Amino acid sequence: MNLQKITGLFSLTGEDATAARKVSATSFDWLRIAFGLVLLYDSWTSLSLADKTEVGHVMGLPMSSGILHLTVILLTFVKIALAASLLTGRGVKVMGWVGVAYSLAVWVLVQHGGDFGADGTDPGAGAAYFVAFLFVLAGERAKEVDITRNEMFSLARVAFGILWAYDALYKFQPYFLTHYMDFLTGAKADVSGWRAGYDQIWIALSLAIGPAVMAWLVAIFEAVTAFGLLAGHRALRALAPVGFVLAFLIWSVPEEFGGPYHQGVSDGPLHMFGTAIIYMLSLGYVMVVYSPLDLLPAALRHPERRSGHGGTPSAAAS
Repeated sequence: MNLQKITGLFSLTGEDATAARKVSATSFDWLRIAFGLVLLYDSWTSLSLADKTEVGHVMGLPMSSGILHLTVILLTFVKIALAASLLTGRGVKVMGWVGVAYSLAVWVLVQHGGDFGADGTDPGAGAAYFVAFLFVLAGERAKEVDITRNEMFSLARVAFGILWAYDALYKFQPYFLTHYMDFLTGAKADVSGWRAGYDQIWIALSLAIGPAVMAWLVAIFEAVTAFGLLAGHRALRALAPVGFVLAFLIWSVPEEFGGPYHQGVSDGPLHMFGTAIIYMLSLGYVMVVYSPLDLLPAALRHPERRSGHGGTPSAAAS
């Protein structure tokens, strides 16, 4: 059974023409290249001590093990190959599926499906990369079919919706709702200079609005975004850009821009550049199809239709 038949069983045959906009064959290329740059950085940090320690812990091997060092080298080679494919646009159809398999393996074997602790609020970076690779494959599929017949985009969108729902479930847990400020103040304690000042702005804003209110707003918004993604609703035109801003705030404050960026420091496989930036990349794919520009009045989206030469209304505007 091929992929089209499998997605067809779940009615994932393409996007709704009344909600999605038509896209060109190259509309997603810039997002693929941006993802390639992230993977290139991941490749560099794969050789760090922290990453080797994490892999050794998963494999149950000491740091002196030759098998461990060989495994780390092989994993680094895989990420370099993935980065090269995304940056050059060569072999993306094959390497995209390699990325899907690799991300899923990291999520299951290394991150154990997310953080299930009492203070768990993260479904795991591997899941975010898994979805991002599905969007990469959807971008390649867009070079062959119209968005209304792009089953890969529908599959990626629904997978992204499940991820947001999973993430929202964590946000509704008592720990997040009562310890929202701890995520902000804890990040500020680890930085100095302008980054500490930047964090303080969002801490002050959260205190002004109310930590409990902010926590509930984040949880509710993530749940609504999950629904929009799962349904492929035109509300994504508004939800996606707001989600992009939220993901940027998470990346820049609690995740501190994915840092630190010195001596190849990492935080384990597929977690070197932060998780929220991968959400931003996937939301970029969504916004290409569910463009927030479509929320503007027709006169602003198509200024050439407002009037003809000399101020006479044109036929196109009627």
